[in-house]
Amino acid sequence: RKDTTTMKKERTMASMLARRSLAELTRASMRQEATGVRHMSGGSYKEELANTTLWRNVTFVGLPCIIGLAGYIFSQGHHHPEEQPAYSYLNIRNKEFPWGKCNLFDKLSGKCEE
Repeated sequence: RKDTTTMKKERTMASMLARRSLAELTRASMRQEATGVRHMSGGSYKEELANTTLWRNVTFVGLPCIIGLAGYIFSQGHHHPEEQPAYSYLNIRNKEFPWGKCNLFDKLSGKCEE
């Protein structure tokens, strides 16, 4: 077993170490705030400028290509069937609707007359 003086020394050394490390962190954060610089990306200024230029160029080239492709796709005509095939499993009615035999949307739009 350790005697009480040794345990007190260990506790004081641990608390002293914790205080020092906290003080160092505080000083480091104050220095960072004083300069006003945040190094979040980890790169130098030249690397960040090169990345910014690269993505700006990608945007200026890619955006017109995407807009042009979308315009081309939407300008092409394509066939829409007029009537949906009458499948046996569609429009199964076990009981009548309160508004009649038609769908509600057909009834409200006036497509279905009873």
